Amino acid sequence: MKICQVMAGDGDGGLENHFAELCNGLAMQGCEVVAIAHAKYSGRFEPSVRFISLNLSGGRRNPVLLARLALILRREAPDIIHAQANKAVEMLARVRAVVPGYRIGSIHSRKRSTRMFSHMNTVIGVSKGVVSNVDHPDLRVVYNGMTPYFSPSMDRTTLAQTFGLDPDMRISLAVGRLVPVKAFDNLILAWRPSHGQLVIVGEGPERTRLEATIRRQGLEQCVKLAGFRADVRGMMQAADLLVFASHREGFSYVLAEALLSGLPVLSTRVPGAEEVLPQDYLVECNNIDALSCKLTWLAENPDVARQSQRPVFLWAQQALTFDSMVAETIGIYREVMGTT
Repeated sequence: MKICQVMAGDGDGGLENHFAELCNGLAMQGCEVVAIAHAKYSGRFEPSVRFISLNLSGGRRNPVLLARLALILRREAPDIIHAQANKAVEMLARVRAVVPGYRIGSIHSRKRSTRMFSHMNTVIGVSKGVVSNVDHPDLRVVYNGMTPYFSPSMDRTTLAQTFGLDPDMRISLAVGRLVPVKAFDNLILAWRPSHGQLVIVGEGPERTRLEATIRRQGLEQCVKLAGFRADVRGMMQAADLLVFASHREGFSYVLAEALLSGLPVLSTRVPGAEEVLPQDYLVECNNIDALSCKLTWLAENPDVARQSQRPVFLWAQQALTFDSMVAETIGIYREVMGTT
């Protein structure tokens, strides 16, 4: 089975990780995989994945880019064209009349407009929430799965010393790019010294504004901006809680990492989290008071979260693995192509 995977972006986040890991996983399972994406990703693939450099980060209606995409797809003549995220899906939809192959589009976050997906034969969402407003006769859900690599565990003393914290006080993590959609400003406004200590891991354009908010709230001693860290999964082994305050998510890789690490999670009601976490660990988006109250409850009941989320941790060990993601995707491919 020959599959062309197409990605139009040029970012460095969950979508890009998903694209590379899925291509590699499919190739390891014997699929003939052609990855079409920006040249910057060329080093992320196994040797068995054939990479074709195509910068689709320009306008999705650009006739030159669309012509180049169509030319490649016609030349490759795949059994399946799998477009990752809205932009690639829209570009595939625009050239669909002149390219061969069964069309699959993956949706990675909830969008207001999903019309482009109507031109796909099958739609795959990374969570039930992201496809909740998609009207399509063949909707599937395949959760993001983590690769088997795990960072070395970090002990609590090392975590505390790294950021100048007290190892005897609660340490919570928040992880993500410092951008408005992650709502780290809301989390800082909700935070109280009685909640313990908070390490926000990530970098981005909101850093200066968040630093000012921390100073204004007088939280310099208990809220730390850690910048980018490559050892987040190791840090999770030593923390007490992961907190999401996001306005919007798809199915966060960070959420999967936490659940696989046995780290309890508190989140706003965003896709992914609202499907897997117990109701007591969800708060409404943009409700700072509710978030603060829930953090207070967790600080006063430090052992409750880990106990009550244990069934979720066990589920994650089965459902949120790399092998599971690849196997479910191949299962869909075989089904739609009528093979076993």
